[in-house]
Amino acid sequence: MKGLQRRGRTFGVRSLFRSGPSNRFLRKQLQKQQKKTTFVCHYKPNQPAMRNLLFLIAAALGALLPSCTPANRVVENPLIETANTRTLDIVKVELSDTATVLHVNAYHRPKNWIVISSDSYLQIPARRFMLTGAEGITPDSLFWMPKSGRASFVLRFPPLPRGTKSFDFIESDCDDCFKIYGVDLTGKTEYPEYPEGLPKELRKAPKDGPVPDPILAVGETTVNIHLLGFREGMYKDMTLYINSMLTGHERKDAPIDPETGVATFKFGQYGPSLIYGNPAGPGSMHLNFWTAPGETADIYVDLTEKGKSIVQRRNNEQPKRAPLYSTGTYGALNTLFNGSETKTIALDTHTGEFADYRMTADEYVQMVASKYKLLADSIARSGMSSMMTELSLLSLQQETLNAFANSRFFLEHNYRSEHNMWDRNAKLDYEFAKLTSENQAMLCKLFDINNPKLPMGVRIFEYQRAALAPDIDWAQLVEATSPLADLRKVSSLPSKAENDALTEADLASLRSLKNPFYAEACEAIQARVRRELAALEGKVKIEETPDVAPDKLFDAIVAPCKGKVVLVDFWNTWCGPCQSAIKANEPLKTGELKSDDIVWIYLANETSPLVTYKTQIGKIAGKHYRLNEEQWKYLCEKFKVDGIPSYVLVDRDGNSKLRNDLRNHDKLKKTLKKMIE
Repeated sequence: MKGLQRRGRTFGVRSLFRSGPSNRFLRKQLQKQQKKTTFVCHYKPNQPAMRNLLFLIAAALGALLPSCTPANRVVENPLIETANTRTLDIVKVELSDTATVLHVNAYHRPKNWIVISSDSYLQIPARRFMLTGAEGITPDSLFWMPKSGRASFVLRFPPLPRGTKSFDFIESDCDDCFKIYGVDLTGKTEYPEYPEGLPKELRKAPKDGPVPDPILAVGETTVNIHLLGFREGMYKDMTLYINSMLTGHERKDAPIDPETGVATFKFGQYGPSLIYGNPAGPGSMHLNFWTAPGETADIYVDLTEKGKSIVQRRNNEQPKRAPLYSTGTYGALNTLFNGSETKTIALDTHTGEFADYRMTADEYVQMVASKYKLLADSIARSGMSSMMTELSLLSLQQETLNAFANSRFFLEHNYRSEHNMWDRNAKLDYEFAKLTSENQAMLCKLFDINNPKLPMGVRIFEYQRAALAPDIDWAQLVEATSPLADLRKVSSLPSKAENDALTEADLASLRSLKNPFYAEACEAIQARVRRELAALEGKVKIEETPDVAPDKLFDAIVAPCKGKVVLVDFWNTWCGPCQSAIKANEPLKTGELKSDDIVWIYLANETSPLVTYKTQIGKIAGKHYRLNEEQWKYLCEKFKVDGIPSYVLVDRDGNSKLRNDLRNHDKLKKTLKKMIE
């Protein structure tokens, strides 16, 4: 059909049904229609062709008017695709020709503050709409949350183009700014069953069955984390924590490819590992999965679960565990564990209320045994899949092992909770019950402590602490093939291997064990460390620790800084809060606190693996000292360090004081700035 010609543009029949302010012909027709109460077409009966054409125009305009008429529209409870935070929720959007108005609910700790930047904007492809006003909150100012921990405010932006189906809310472009993606304007009420980009072979229920066996082997493992629904600017990096019964807690970092949303990790693995992970950003999702040594595993994470959790809270629904899709040896285990059916049934030993410090040894053992039996029965009746039932029971048994092996700790923990005495440097004037060998033997009557699957439970740290407990003789209780029989013997050797300090005597001891895994693992660790240290040679500097007695050490370290302000940071590579604080403080050294009158000193100990330590300090400006166990322990006792990060502040006159109020970033900044003015 021949089109209509107007100002050099051709409008065919299909073009008449397009909506949008750029169509000048249609806008003019619309304006004419708004001025009249009745649309009248004049035609001559003896001109059928013109009559038909005008009829088509009228029909097209009739269909077009609802979408082109400037009518206000309100979208209540829009679906949210994903977000980097659960602090904010956009519960209503008002759309008009003059503005886009967001009604926002905020959730945060009472009497704590949030900030909304004046640089906030709405984003659609290739366009930004900057914040124009706010009600109930002042941009760039601290907004203090009420006692309820919930508040509401309004944000105003320019009008979005007609036909916009969704938008992103970006609270400025800083790394930790609030970002909410895919706020739906079409009225959708449900999310898709599977996220876009998930392979077809993973779009099915995982196969149930027994928990897979742990693999006591050594290998180079590759993990690819696929963040489905990733948007550039959402996160930059990702962190994994590799947790195993042999090597404990190891941190690994990797960048996220901004185009694919994939982060790739390669690491030496020694035995089965339960891995915790999260994108580095506010309100990050937490991942949990197992890997086998030497394999390549692909982990798919549906980022829309962040949006779902916001909507669930809005609807007073309990947020569900975020699903995870996995390939590899433990693929089914990973998928089932991260599914919504998993229930947490645990002893909760660290609440401070687990035990009564006044208990006798017999009473304590009876209490633990009773709780175990009750919870084991609950697990059996939980209705979970067989694999999750077994996994929950293994995890409970790990807790129970630790409750028996470290009874004094839990009795003391209750005492401290009851008396609010958390200074662990202070000696307690109370004699706690001590379990006898007969008491400890009660474990064997509760469950099979030789079960080779015990390391597969989610409370691997409980299992490790139980194995290393000094007050229990595992050799008298377990078979020689059980990891519990060997872990204490080798407990210090993986750390020595990480520091390239294994001796021939250490190696001989390892090779004497019945299970060759431990020798193979420690030798592989030391070989890897030597390769990586060679690659770092000459790239970083560790200050030489003064060769003085421990009581003279601190003065010797700060002596060269006389007349200056010194901030001494107690930290370690495995400490997440330490890492976060250092990252926040680093820009100050070249910004607000750039000064020759401030010296930044960092103290760590040998629990920080040498390669990891050298890699990290290369990115931290300041003087770095790596202390041995004796030196670290003395300084922690001297300054009554209760945890890390901890800060000792030295003024220009050389006076030093523990200042853990400086864990507050703003407090640290203001304090140091005042001291150098």
